[in-house]
Formats: sequence, C-alpha cells, structure tokens
Amino acid sequence: MKMRLIHYFILIISMMVLVPIPVLSADHFQTVPVKALTFEPVLDGAIDDWSDKEIVSIPLSKISETGRSDVETVRIAAGVYNDSFYLFATWEDSTMNTIHKPFIWNNDEERYIRGPQREDRFSIQFAMEGDYTTQWFSGKEFKADMWHWKSSRTNPVNLAQDKMTIISSTPMKKSYKATAQNGRTLYLYRPSDAGDPIYFSKRYAGKEKDIMPKYFFTEDPKGSITDVKAKGVWKDGKWKLELKRKLDTGHPDDVVFKRNMRLKAGIGIFNASKTTDHNISKVLVFQF
Repeated sequence: MKMRLIHYFILIISMMVLVPIPVLSADHFQTVPVKALTFEPVLDGAIDDWSDKEIVSIPLSKISETGRSDVETVRIAAGVYNDSFYLFATWEDSTMNTIHKPFIWNNDEERYIRGPQREDRFSIQFAMEGDYTTQWFSGKEFKADMWHWKSSRTNPVNLAQDKMTIISSTPMKKSYKATAQNGRTLYLYRPSDAGDPIYFSKRYAGKEKDIMPKYFFTEDPKGSITDVKAKGVWKDGKWKLELKRKLDTGHPDDVVFKRNMRLKAGIGIFNASKTTDHNISKVLVFQF
C-alpha cells in the first residue's frame, strides 16, 4: 500500500512538471469587438441604439497621482454599418464642464486673464505605425490616428477633432522634446489633420463683459480634420458620446479600418483637467 502511494505521488508530480500552466503573454490586450450593425445609429448622445449591443468596461488609470481627473472606467461599444465605423462611450462625471479657458476681467490689472475652467474631453487613438502604447514616455516610437472630442470646442458643432499623435526619436518641427522613462530623448508631435481649423481663439482690446469666451467656431470647416462626426450629452451624472467615421476616408492622415483586422488603440478622458492631467486605458485591441 505504501509503495502504491509513493508511485501515485510520483505520477502526480510528473504530471505537474509536464503539463504547462497557461500564462498570459505580454501582448495580451483587452479586446473590443466591432460588430456588424443592423441599422444606422443616430448620433444623438443616447444609449438607445446600443442597449442591445456588447458594451465593454475599460478600466482607466491616472497619469498624474496629484491630478484632479478621476474617471475610473469608461464603457464602450463599436460597430460597422455600411461604409462607416461607429463608437459609443459613456463614463461617470458628477459635473458637466463645457467652458474652456475663458477670459476673466481683472480690475487691478485692467485686462483679461485666463480663467481656470477646463472642458471635459474624450480621446481615442488607433495605431498606424510603430510600437503603439498609451504610455507616451515609455521610449517606444509610433504614429497614431487620434480623435479628440471636446465638450466646449467641438461638441457644439457635432465633431471631434481629427488629428495625429507622433512620437519619434527624430526631431520634428513644432514638436515637444521630452525625456522617456528609459532616458531616451523623444519628440512628441500632435498635428491636426489637413483642413480648416474647427475653432479659433480671440483676444479683446478692452473690457466688454466680466467673462468672455476665448474660442469661436469656424463657419462650415472643411477637410480631413472634420472626418469624425460626434455628439455628446451629459445627463444624470454621466456623459454619453457617439462618434462616426468612414472606414476609409481616402486621407493619408487617417487609419483605414478593414474587415478581420486587429487594431491597437487607447482611450484618454479629461475631467475638466489640463492636458497633463487625465485618465488613460491600457492598450486595447479592436477586433473587426
């Protein structure tokens, strides 16, 4: 009996050695399925068209521990209808912030100064070239298509700003020089896509009102910068946002969405915060 037990334990141990324990590889990313839609969603910032779709919860983390932006999760769904890609996103936000850097009159200085108010924002990037990551200062180089929705500067005209994020070891005109976590020198460049600016800033020679807007909209802007249609609505402590873009815009500054592709992406959300203070996802994969 004793010998049988010994043989039994030897067999169990040998099985443990021979059978590998599954380990998630370093390139295991959370997947967002991109489904074929049976009807065209209406861009109205409502969940109605997405209530029966698979909505994925994406955890977010702060890029600044001392920052005010505190969005912990965003829920998204994605689909294709005819020749267009659609994205739905919703996240909790206790306040609606739709004023951005207004001019506030300072009586002592007798001039306008920039106010502290910041708008709520949502951004998503889709990898185009290189080794994409949401950690911009990791030392990796890449180029990504970026859609930047802004509650004050783009939402009123039903758009998200279409632009790019380029991180390279090669200096670029108008780029920002930075030191990566591994000590490398990198250059960050975020140009808008070609076309008319969606908005422009204005200054005031003298006092008009105590608070004046800084930004105004370009009338009927054209070009690749306007490729992404969008509408966000804040209600009951939540933002709900819908975005739409053609699968292939024909523009060189846009990613092309293709059937059966696995596309790396990343999300950032700004809760009335500055550019250096927001919440980001890990790298995601959109499965078309």
